[in-house]
Amino acid sequence: MGKGSKRRRAVELLKDGLIVLLTCSALWLAVRAQLVGPLGLLQKETSQAGTGQTQGTAQADAASPLRITVSLMEETGPGRYGIQYDQAETDSLFQQVAGLLAEALSSAGEPQLVSRSQWERALITPPAVCFDFQGEIPLSVLTGWMTGEESAQHTPVRRLVLTVWEDSVALYYRNEEDGHYYRCLSEVASSLHLEEALADLRDNGAFYAFESEQYDWLDPDTLLTENLPVPAIYQTSNPASGGRSALESLMELLGLPVSSSSFYSVGDEWVARIGGDTLRLSAQGVLEYHAEEGSSVFAASSQPEEATLLEMAETCRRLAAGAIGTGAGQGRLYLSQIQEGEEGFEVEFEYCLNGIPVQMEDGAAAWFLWNEGRVVRFILHLRSYTDSGKTTAVLPLVQASAAMKALGLEGEELLLLYTDNGDEQVSASWAAVNNRT
Repeated sequence: MGKGSKRRRAVELLKDGLIVLLTCSALWLAVRAQLVGPLGLLQKETSQAGTGQTQGTAQADAASPLRITVSLMEETGPGRYGIQYDQAETDSLFQQVAGLLAEALSSAGEPQLVSRSQWERALITPPAVCFDFQGEIPLSVLTGWMTGEESAQHTPVRRLVLTVWEDSVALYYRNEEDGHYYRCLSEVASSLHLEEALADLRDNGAFYAFESEQYDWLDPDTLLTENLPVPAIYQTSNPASGGRSALESLMELLGLPVSSSSFYSVGDEWVARIGGDTLRLSAQGVLEYHAEEGSSVFAASSQPEEATLLEMAETCRRLAAGAIGTGAGQGRLYLSQIQEGEEGFEVEFEYCLNGIPVQMEDGAAAWFLWNEGRVVRFILHLRSYTDSGKTTAVLPLVQASAAMKALGLEGEELLLLYTDNGDEQVSASWAAVNNRT
């Protein structure tokens, strides 16, 4: 079910290390406690806008990065502008440069192998903009979602860098399968348009870990910012807690016939039989589908046996968006990976909250098994997230990264992460994430 995939985040939460650091930093905590509340809670009232999930915007959301970093040239020299953990700001900037990325993707030439040092130069040499999608998204799927035309390049990528190389617009990326870096040149995209799109941005102190000796034990591409993030606390709930009526509503959203289906309950589950197919909804809001052999209920719109990677991803995206819809509240789905396994292709989506990924307790937020041009099984964790109006304080970068080093987590990426264990609320904390396996 995707749990053993090579790219599943092996999250090592820093609780033990943070406890040690908190003990060693009693004075700092005492000062903070006077400012923002009781020791250990460190919460204050605030208001933070969130991003809802609707079917009309789901495709655009799935193709949107969770963070963007820009290297720019100012009067005083090179500068860096980075946005993370702020989805509204990220989306706003993405709208300014999405056309350039789509143009470069649709006109990209043959990929050329480049070195790690060339990749780093591409990241920091202006003008350059790096799109971080957090998950591993095949280039053909990203190109299809952004341009409507699928490319022949299926390389899974997380980060894409749009920059200028020898007077041409170049697209750099890391192949998440082989770990190598590549460059593609575009003869269509304009370097002048790239400079113009980034002209109004100003340095806000963002930098990469490879640029600082202070953070040289982190994953070198970890994006760090001067301002300490203050993530929101979200109330969580099960949007599908109505038993049979909830199951019937979900069937309607998925386009499944309710009147011709049979229903029965087993334990804490309600089950619908649609012909030979089975749809189950647990009291915890887990929706699970099993197709009968030969069923074509959720097949590709074109000839199933010739379905492309884009059709596969789009079919699964529509199902996830249809079932989850606005019920996710301020949660948004993003494509985290597509991987071929023994039984077929596994397609996974995860929730994110204001640009911060959510780690579910039991696998991906939405998991699909695709075989012979159709979805043969899926498992959806239906969750609703609402901003509580409160925030949680996190340790400064220096202390959080020191905890990583003390725990032997060198080389991993330092990220904020929500962990959803089914409790009534979730709060973000620093996590060490291994993206190099």
